[in-house]
Amino acid sequence: MDKKKAYHFCKFLKSQMDAIEMAKWYRGEEINRDPGHQFILEWIDKNASNFRRDWDKSCCQHCYKWKNCGHMLKVECQNFKFDDEENEN
Repeated sequence: MDKKKAYHFCKFLKSQMDAIEMAKWYRGEEINRDPGHQFILEWIDKNASNFRRDWDKSCCQHCYKWKNCGHMLKVECQNFKFDDEENEN
């Protein structure tokens, strides 16, 4: 894997992990306890392929601000700023 692909893959994984953590937190608030590791495995089974599809369509994958809101998978974003680091890798 070249540097550019590795950089994109790391962005994707971090955004997906943020989405999982947020979903886990929301579920924990609903049930008033930590839903545990099983929740993560269930999220992956139910949502990972859709997350990847939506990531590929989002502008987040090319945005400098992806760490803040990449998990939201926006197709268009008024705060989008091209990630110059992509060209360096």
